[in-house]
Amino acid sequence: MADAEKAAASAQQSDDDSTSAKTAASGLSIKALPSPHVPQQAPVDLADWQNVTAKPEDEIVIVSIGELGPWGSGRTRFEAELGIHSDGSVDLSAGAVLELAWNMGLVEWQDSPKPGWYDTDGNLVPEEDIAERYHDEVVARSGIRPFDEGMGNDYKDGADEEETEVFLDHDVTFSVPTEDIAKEYVKMDEAHTSIAADPESGEWNVTRHAGSMIRVPRRATMTRTVGGQFPKGFDPLKWGIPASMVGDVDKIALWNIVTTVDAYLSAGFTPTEVLQAIHPSMVASTQGTGFGGMMSMRKLYLDRFLNHEIPTDILQEALPNVVAAHVMQSYVGGYGNMIQPVSACATAAVSLEEGADKIALGKADFVVTGAIDDIGVESVIGFGNMNATANSEEMYAKGIDARFFSRANDRRRGGFLESQGGGTILLTRGDIALRMGLPVAGVVGFIHSYADGAHTSIPAPGLGALAAGLGGRDSKLVHDLAALGVTPDDIAVVSKHDTSTNANDPNESELHNTLAHAIGRTNGNPLFVISQKTLTGHAKGGACIFQVNGLTQLFKSGVIPANASLDCVDPKLERDDHMVWLTKPLHVGRVKAGLATSLGFGHVSGFAAIVNPGAFEAAVAHTAGEDALNAWRERANARLAAGQRHLEEGMMGRAALYEPIDNRRFREDGTKLADGNRYNGHEVEKAMLLNPDARLGQSGFFEA
Repeated sequence: MADAEKAAASAQQSDDDSTSAKTAASGLSIKALPSPHVPQQAPVDLADWQNVTAKPEDEIVIVSIGELGPWGSGRTRFEAELGIHSDGSVDLSAGAVLELAWNMGLVEWQDSPKPGWYDTDGNLVPEEDIAERYHDEVVARSGIRPFDEGMGNDYKDGADEEETEVFLDHDVTFSVPTEDIAKEYVKMDEAHTSIAADPESGEWNVTRHAGSMIRVPRRATMTRTVGGQFPKGFDPLKWGIPASMVGDVDKIALWNIVTTVDAYLSAGFTPTEVLQAIHPSMVASTQGTGFGGMMSMRKLYLDRFLNHEIPTDILQEALPNVVAAHVMQSYVGGYGNMIQPVSACATAAVSLEEGADKIALGKADFVVTGAIDDIGVESVIGFGNMNATANSEEMYAKGIDARFFSRANDRRRGGFLESQGGGTILLTRGDIALRMGLPVAGVVGFIHSYADGAHTSIPAPGLGALAAGLGGRDSKLVHDLAALGVTPDDIAVVSKHDTSTNANDPNESELHNTLAHAIGRTNGNPLFVISQKTLTGHAKGGACIFQVNGLTQLFKSGVIPANASLDCVDPKLERDDHMVWLTKPLHVGRVKAGLATSLGFGHVSGFAAIVNPGAFEAAVAHTAGEDALNAWRERANARLAAGQRHLEEGMMGRAALYEPIDNRRFREDGTKLADGNRYNGHEVEKAMLLNPDARLGQSGFFEA
């Protein structure tokens, strides 16, 4: 455990080892400052990657991931993942506490009267006091917890507003302004409605007679009152999203923009820079969603029915593909493929597959992939009615704390815990990453989606993804990984879908164990299981974002997170001899590859193998030489450091985070050019789309 904690700490922030040693020796303690954290590429020993045969242009690499879920960003989720304990306490660094507190609106940077972080009462909070003061509060506001908000306007105190039909036992009269309106009531129930003018008021009286049916609202107790919600207080305005967009765009679409901004900026580059290096028609999007704009759908169907005021363009926000459209139209500005998969809980995995396929087929050079989903009363009730999610009262009756209702592989599991979130994965070819000096978080070693054959049940799990091992040791999976210098025995972990349902967990475990034997994994070689949903809940379409991001973080930390909810492994899993379930984080050091499976309603199964960036570095060294590799690594690390600085400056209000596109990246029509001609944006756009050498100008505009 000590090694795991040490590795986790070193992966998150730079500590002054000598000061810590002196402090420990003297028995004293010092307050935790949010120490500067300078992210770098995962450590790589090229001696481990001598068998790589792929060239950089043959590799599809993950350059960055932006994530948002119940534990905030991928940075803060990773700390919670390694820091959570079975008693519900969570260790977070001072930097993570500060990031969460800022996002929650608990602290704000001000330059006067004295530069520093101020609380909601306008009082300066010494930086060394932030961790101690806000740690417990940010933990309480994060993760899996009882619903308190974010569930729709009619959710209150564990109950939902419903309408029930009742029949009047006496006449009821009410007034309306005009005869035409009065007649509308008659049309609904002519047999039990009469109208008459009121000469004194000039209005019309409508009478519903005894026997008429009316609808009356009531409170209905919900059986599911716990889930994974975005941390309380999180607001997209913090990221620079304009207030006008907050009013017009579905909130989950806004958060999807935020994750894309995070993905770009934290890796130290922008959409502008990509468009200056790649033709705009080769910058694509495959972002998807499971539900889409749930709040907008609620307005479109329910609020309209209740005659509430709704935006006139609410229909567009209810379309699933519009979640991705806002990212492309307002922030990225590419002209490439727009493929938006809707694959229920496997959507993010299918999106990643679509993005990788587009690059492999030569239809795109850079792809914005990912998925995100919301949570609402409708989904909570719907999953509950299917008995797919954990019944809150039943879990409480077992003596289980709400934090641990999601219990993958445990004997006392009772179903999944629905949550919200997801994010963005940026993909490109290895040679483009090399040329641009982009960071590489991982290499897509293999990705494929599968169906499960004939079934009578939409949600029941199946074994279709076992076809990833078609041919066993001669399978495409084995050959593709071999080109990246990875053998079946080099796969250290599997990040399972692990929904905590009685049907899925054993099925998925059997799938991976069978696959391990089929592709030639040595008997006795453990395959460690990551059950991430025990921490985050199940974000449906966005779930695989957390899984893939977790694997790339594992490459850096060398620490496999545990399942803090696991008390007793289900005896059904004894048959799976390769599988190992951790109850404490385990430091394993070098990790060459990991698997992730994401399974969706409708029998769609996503299967991905993600490989350490060492496979990319070896490809560069073998083809371009170690000098080129060192130059790339220096540029990539500089980008990562610059990205971290940008995020910190953004938190302080000194740098823009989200920046909208200026005039579609075209100059104002009529602008006089150096050759004396006048700029015509329409003509410039047409010419750009037909010219393979066209790129965005250094000015940030497409030039004539």
